[in-house]
Amino acid sequence: MDIKHINKHLTWAQRLCSQKECCVYDVRVKLRAKGVEPQEAEEVITALIEQDFLNEVRYTHAFVHDKSKLQGWGSEKIRYALRVKQLPDSLIHSALAELDQDAQKERLFRLLEAKRRSVKAASEIDLRAKLIRFALARGFTYDKVMAVLSTFHAE
Repeated sequence: MDIKHINKHLTWAQRLCSQKECCVYDVRVKLRAKGVEPQEAEEVITALIEQDFLNEVRYTHAFVHDKSKLQGWGSEKIRYALRVKQLPDSLIHSALAELDQDAQKERLFRLLEAKRRSVKAASEIDLRAKLIRFALARGFTYDKVMAVLSTFHAE
């Protein structure tokens, strides 16, 4: 292991982490894609953690906030995406617990309302099925989807 190479990769990774929040998994994948040896990659990751360029708690909370508020994802889709990044379930659970459930329900209501206006369906049953599939694909739970859809019929 050449210290010169490690410093070069460390500088590159520091620049990456200063531009956007990253998790260990993201950095490891990007270092692997650059052809960095696994042992060197682990040394770079350790240095990034020590220097607080990588912080999985901070990353998880930022990820949950961004995907929920900016992209309109539901909690299940967010949970799945964080698991793919190999983050601990306890960390995922604590970050998702901070989501405002009323805001999530309101966001789902607005999404379904907009989708309901734009979708073409042969019958009310067909429309309902399309809305359910749409909301589930966005990561909302079936129970929440059904609760919001029931308010459409109450109107």
